[in-house]
Amino acid sequence: MTNDALIVFRHEWTGFVRSGALFLLVLIVSAVGVASMVLEANTWIEENTLRTDLRTQETEQWLGLGDTHIHKAAHLGYFVVRDLPPGAVLDRGVWDYGGSAIWLEAHRRNAPQLRAADNASVIARGAPRGVGPVLLWLTPLLLVVLFHGVVAGERATGSLAFAVSSGASPTAIVTGKALAVILGAWAAAVLPLALGASFAVSQELSALSALIWVLSVLGGISAFAGIVVIVSSLTKRPLGALIALLIIWFVMAAVWPRLTPSLANQYAPIPSSQIVRSEAEVAAEGLVFNETEKAVRAELAEAGVTEANPGGVSAMAAEIDAARAFAEIFAPLEQGMARQASILDLLSWASPIAAADRSADAVLGLSDRDQFAFEARAEAIRIATQMTLNEGWARSAGDDRGAPALWREVVDASASIDVDRKMPSVAGLGLVIWALVLAGGLHLSARSVQQSMT
Repeated sequence: MTNDALIVFRHEWTGFVRSGALFLLVLIVSAVGVASMVLEANTWIEENTLRTDLRTQETEQWLGLGDTHIHKAAHLGYFVVRDLPPGAVLDRGVWDYGGSAIWLEAHRRNAPQLRAADNASVIARGAPRGVGPVLLWLTPLLLVVLFHGVVAGERATGSLAFAVSSGASPTAIVTGKALAVILGAWAAAVLPLALGASFAVSQELSALSALIWVLSVLGGISAFAGIVVIVSSLTKRPLGALIALLIIWFVMAAVWPRLTPSLANQYAPIPSSQIVRSEAEVAAEGLVFNETEKAVRAELAEAGVTEANPGGVSAMAAEIDAARAFAEIFAPLEQGMARQASILDLLSWASPIAAADRSADAVLGLSDRDQFAFEARAEAIRIATQMTLNEGWARSAGDDRGAPALWREVVDASASIDVDRKMPSVAGLGLVIWALVLAGGLHLSARSVQQSMT
């Protein structure tokens, strides 16, 4: 950066301070951001407590079954509850829409439940939640309102011509003004970003994830700050810049993030989840598993079980064949959702706000891919616990009643399952693309400034 650009930056920064624009920006963004952090932190604590209690309740239910008939226990059902990520304080992601608990039953694969969006009003569903989305929505809007005339205003009053004639190059003028607007946005966002990241890290979010989240939010805000300067440079009058920037903000912040799911579904449609589950139930009821029973008996014999309980053998075979049928029936749905996630990543590149938000969702463990991983984990838990239960039944010669040791094995089997996301998000690349685009845009802005003065 040239010395002239630094001089322009200091001049602009001083002007922002004297006019009160910087103070207003910092005051509003900091107040709203911190209020959002406090609200979400309290919500996180309450929700996390509820989930901990529910998980404890489910465990106690199993351990307290006593001598319940094993087949009855298998069909009692139980909730597998997803841990509430500490990143939900920073960004709710898809948490409110995906469901965070699944009711597990023998031979059935149920849909996720406890969707917070189901109890929210229409207006609340469309409002940004979490420190990150609030900052990505509010800060660019205030940049538009307060700094739309950063170049256009000086062009209208003639002071821009004086700046050029005084020796500063158009490139230095545009660069210095862009730096001033970007740092002003950072100054406004730093307090809620720091407080939010600190709280999330205190609740066991990794420091690296918190750092990447901060950089994603700042990247989205910085990109939009660059857009403000570019549009202001290319517009003759402040009013024209204000109208153009408000339209750009509305499309990038409000319209595009809500339009992309429909576009992704149009390009890569997926079958109805309800129809898929209905097909799975029909398939599970119509299974004939004689060959699988033979294989189960052979495996038990190799393990030293000479007199396997027929009920347990039959239940093991039924669960194995049901899981195979489920895997085949659900495959198109799961593959379609994965394709949609990739398409949404690419579509987010059209807006730095959308790219930053989607990148933040991924790093905080609150993206659609994390929702898919939770559902896959729930199915793996269902199979593991049912197989543990039924194997214990098969090993009990003639006794169909359970015992505390068997219930403990079921609980331990549930706790041992973990499934990671298999596909990383590439939404963050959108911020890199926008950095390159804005570098070219600032160059064009400098040329526009030069041409307007000749």
